[in-house]
Amino acid sequence: MCRLFGVIANKEVDMDFSFNLADKPFREFAKSNPHGWGIGYYDKGKARVIKQGLEEVGTISNYNFSVVETVRSRIILSHVRYATYGNSSKVNAHPFIFKNWIFAHNGSVNRECLKGYLSEDYLRLIEGNTDSEVYFLLIMQEIERHGDVLEGIKSALSMVYNCENYTGLNFILSDGHRIYAYRDASSNEKYYSLYLLKRENPDYDLFEYLSEETRQLLRSKSLRGERAVLVSSEKLTKERWTLIPLKNLVIVSPNLEITFISL
Repeated sequence: MCRLFGVIANKEVDMDFSFNLADKPFREFAKSNPHGWGIGYYDKGKARVIKQGLEEVGTISNYNFSVVETVRSRIILSHVRYATYGNSSKVNAHPFIFKNWIFAHNGSVNRECLKGYLSEDYLRLIEGNTDSEVYFLLIMQEIERHGDVLEGIKSALSMVYNCENYTGLNFILSDGHRIYAYRDASSNEKYYSLYLLKRENPDYDLFEYLSEETRQLLRSKSLRGERAVLVSSEKLTKERWTLIPLKNLVIVSPNLEITFISL
């Protein structure tokens, strides 16, 4: 699995994943040792998240990926965490939930500066000590304030840019109907990649990929022959993935129409 992954399909799909470290020497583990993992999805229209932190389980071998075996949803978001802000606890693992929104982020932002833009009501919602959670709550606050998703995202991003000192702003966000994906970085653009793929009835027996970056195995039997749009930090297959340009927001509608918006 990659750092960020999201799928929206024309019907419910499954997504199975696990760490695959057996072919790597111990010295390589530190490079790919994530500090938490999580998967977000919608169950009968209600946002759900399953996640674990390295602090609670101790080692990667104790992660329990079997808990997601029954997950089936039209929209699934997943994340593998490399800690920049905050400890490696479950509360700091992605994705995050607010009302019926699910959010996962790759990169770092200026946490303390962004907190200065949050109202008291939103400040009280902070549970962990990550920058990503604050980034998410700022987007939620601005969407609510503007009464419009696009204007809210634009407003939140303007505050992030005002605060400076960010590395990557890549996120995948969903309201249960659409997926919103944004890509930007202050440097190291190759690392902060974000790709998009629209799958139109591919004749695959199994969708399966072993991540080059995190040594995780991602697979889905139900993506065979299904229409879907995938968003990922990596190209997961040999299909024709599109690199999302910097400062671009991608919106994928319930009928899988894709819109690029330069912000």
